[in-house]
Amino acid sequence: MPAPDLRLARRAAWLASGLPLELANRDFTRVRQDLSDWADQRYDLVWVSKLASWHAVGGPPLGPTVLDLDDLEARRVRATFAAGAAGPQRGGRTRGHLAAARAQNTLSARRWDRLQRRAARSVARTALCSDLDIRRSGLANAVRVGNGYPVPPVALGERAPAAAPRILFAGVQYYPPNADAAAWLANEIAPRIRSVLPEVEIRLVGEVHPPGRALDDPPRVHVVGRVAQMDDELARADLIAVPLRSGSGTRVKVLEGFAHRIPVVATTVGAEGLGARDGTHLLLADDAESFARACVLLLSDHTLRRQLTTAAHELFRRHHTADITRADVRTVATAVLGSS
Repeated sequence: MPAPDLRLARRAAWLASGLPLELANRDFTRVRQDLSDWADQRYDLVWVSKLASWHAVGGPPLGPTVLDLDDLEARRVRATFAAGAAGPQRGGRTRGHLAAARAQNTLSARRWDRLQRRAARSVARTALCSDLDIRRSGLANAVRVGNGYPVPPVALGERAPAAAPRILFAGVQYYPPNADAAAWLANEIAPRIRSVLPEVEIRLVGEVHPPGRALDDPPRVHVVGRVAQMDDELARADLIAVPLRSGSGTRVKVLEGFAHRIPVVATTVGAEGLGARDGTHLLLADDAESFARACVLLLSDHTLRRQLTTAAHELFRRHHTADITRADVRTVATAVLGSS
C-alpha cells in the first residue's frame, strides 16, 4: 500500500474525496495496472482479503467474489480514537486539537461504513470471523468464516512458570490496535505487575515500526520484532497477554494460547467473538490495574492455570481449529460457485 500524504495541505483534498482518511491521497494507479496486466479476464471464484485491498484494486469484476472483512474498519477507527483520547498519549493536546481529531475520526469512520456497504453490494458474499461481527455489520450477505489455528503436535505451555516469568504479546505492531496494546502493556500494566513480581519480563513479538522500538527496555521489556517461527517464543511464555482496546474480528493470538495450553489474560475486546468465558477459559480485565492483578494471579496460582488451560484447549479443539476454518471456506466457496 502506498503511504498516505496526510500533510495539512492535503486534508482539504481528503474532505472532498469521500474516502476514509487511511485511504486518502494515495495513488493506486500502479496497483490497478499491475492487477490488470497479471489477471485473467474471468475466474470461477475471487477471494479478496480486506476492504482496503478491494478499494485499492478498484473492485474489478473478475468473477464471483467473496470479500473477507477480517476487521470492521469503522469500529476499529472509533475505538482506537477513544482509547487514545482517554489515555496518557493525549498529553499536551488542547481541547481544540481533541475536538478537531474527534470530528476527523467521526467522518473517517462514517466513510469506512459507507465504503463497506458499497463493497458488500458488489460481491456475492462478505465473510466475517464471528457471529458478533456479522450482527455488528448489518450486511445482508455476511457469512461466518471463523479464524482457526493448527492443532499443535505438542502443547508448548504445559509447565510451571519460570522464576523470572515471561509475558508474551504477539502481533504485528504496525496494526494500530496492536501498537496501542503494546504501549499500554509496557507503560501502564507491566509496572503494576512488577510491583508484585519484580523479575517479570514482557516480550513484544511481531514486525514493528520505528516508534514501537522505543518500548524496548531490557530486561523488563524486550521488543523482539519479527521471528521466523513462534515455537521458541511460545515455549518460553508463561502467560499470553492480549490487552487490545480496539479492533474487531477475533484474535489468533488467543487461539494460539489455547492451542498450546498457555494461560491467557485479555481485555473484553481482545477475547470477543470466540465464545471464551471469563474465569472458565481465560481471565478478562479492561483497566490496567485489574489486568495486572489477573496476570499476577495466573503467574502465581498453578491450580487456576491448569483449570483454565484445560477448558480453553477443549474450546479450541471443538470450535477453532484450522480444519474447522477450512470447512467454513469450503462451504462459502461451494455456495458462491453454485449460485454463479
